[in-house]
Amino acid sequence: MRDRGELPRRERDILVALVRQFIATGAAVGSKTLAEKLPEAPSSATIRSAMANLESLGYLSQPHTSAGRVPTDRAYRYYVDRTSSSWRLAPATQAYIHERLGAEGGALEHMMSSASRVLSEVSHNVGLALAPALEEKVLEHIKFLQLPDRRILVVIVSKPDLVESKVIRLEEGLSQQELERTADFLNAEFCGWSLGAIRLEIFKRMEEEKILADRLLMNVATLFMWSALISEAPGSLFVDGTARMLDHVEFDDICKIKDLLETFEEKAKLVKILSACLSTREAGVRILIGRENSENRMHNCTLVVAPLHYRDHTVGALGVVGPMRMEYERAISTVDYIAQLCSRLLSYN
Repeated sequence: MRDRGELPRRERDILVALVRQFIATGAAVGSKTLAEKLPEAPSSATIRSAMANLESLGYLSQPHTSAGRVPTDRAYRYYVDRTSSSWRLAPATQAYIHERLGAEGGALEHMMSSASRVLSEVSHNVGLALAPALEEKVLEHIKFLQLPDRRILVVIVSKPDLVESKVIRLEEGLSQQELERTADFLNAEFCGWSLGAIRLEIFKRMEEEKILADRLLMNVATLFMWSALISEAPGSLFVDGTARMLDHVEFDDICKIKDLLETFEEKAKLVKILSACLSTREAGVRILIGRENSENRMHNCTLVVAPLHYRDHTVGALGVVGPMRMEYERAISTVDYIAQLCSRLLSYN
């Protein structure tokens, strides 16, 4: 949950400076170091008093017997909420990302794989890319072809840039003419709809009909729903750069890195976390810090995630996972920039 409380200016400045220093060095920060970093240079005694108060409020902790303090997840949240609005990627980094991703066009699977790799490379964390689930894809064209033994080949073309096919078997055979009439109806009525929205509309029309007296509607319901064409399965998840976690001192503890790697192996949990981030009405980048993550094994991590759009539809997600002591400016601006770039590429290619 976001911390909406405000601190006195001096404590705010001390907290932001301490978080920046700890991100840069990974070492507990003392009052002498902060006195050198703060522009108005308050006394060490004033800084120590402010740090003690910040510790009592849950923003700082004191490891072992060190005189210095380290930020808690609450401190990182305060730091991100108060400073992130001004963060931008350097022009050279933007140009590099364009060079790596700009030629991908609308080739979804290749784009998502490349995006996860570039996210990891630029942010120095683990890159994540969640491709659209079938329900989120947008219908362009559907076709049914009759096969022997009451089997039907279903071919569906959807945006962004996907052609998928499957064979279904019906209890009652349909002629090729009936199949074509059904496909024509779906293409005329629902082109440009998400597949999930089409399913809901078919449910609605079936309810309005009460009984399936209309042969065409019965065929639509049979082919589009009873055949399980619309899958509840999540989209593909691409993960790149897990070895980068070993570069962070926070994961020197073998138990911590083991828990995190097991989470990466259980991709369904990552998909659930990413999907939950996208289910809210908050626009733009979302940041889950420490215990804000629903997965216990990620309480030492930060997840930065942004939606991937095809026109007005949210069709996937891009993000990074790293330690709470991550370079937030680099990570957040990288995720935001790459998500916007990939959304443009999907929508206009």
